[in-house]
Amino acid sequence: MPRITKISPQKNKKRVNVYLDGKFAFGLPTETLVEVGLAVGQELSEKETEALIFKNEFQKLLDRAYHFLSFRPRSEKEIKDFLKKKGVTEKISEKIIKKLKKLGYLNDLEFTSWWIEQRNLFRPRGKIALKMELRQKGVDQEIASQVIEKKVDELPLAKKAAQRKMKAYKNLPPREFYQKMAAFLSRRGFSWSTIKMALEEIIKK
Repeated sequence: MPRITKISPQKNKKRVNVYLDGKFAFGLPTETLVEVGLAVGQELSEKETEALIFKNEFQKLLDRAYHFLSFRPRSEKEIKDFLKKKGVTEKISEKIIKKLKKLGYLNDLEFTSWWIEQRNLFRPRGKIALKMELRQKGVDQEIASQVIEKKVDELPLAKKAAQRKMKAYKNLPPREFYQKMAAFLSRRGFSWSTIKMALEEIIKK
């Protein structure tokens, strides 16, 4: 069986290169090296070598997933799509997703809450639009509906969205103002009953 003849650190110090019979065989995270207890002079079977190479590739892809998640929370579908674009097989993708869930980095219920809170704060949306967005993110519609009912009060959100658009429409004739504002709120996914109430309250002021 091939024997480990050298283990040397890579530039970033968090990884090492492993040499078998004097030739470079594979790289590993230092953490994995310690975990599996590799040492110079140790013999490795073909099966053991393949397992370590797989572990190395898995860790690289997991690190990419961590980086992707570092910008903002992601839905499970977003992670799947990201890995698919990287050419990751479904088997490895499933293992990565399982690992991320176990570590608490991937949770569609928490993602849905975060998504809706961000929309409420910065770009108010009605329930229709939110459900559509979350469907595109691959969130189960039962989860989406549950969180939306809990966190979305359409009337104040519609008024908030309308107030931000006032500057663009304030000099229009009343009829045109109403039509354009109603169309804007409709595109934001608010129901007609909510739009009507919001505009009535804004016009009264």
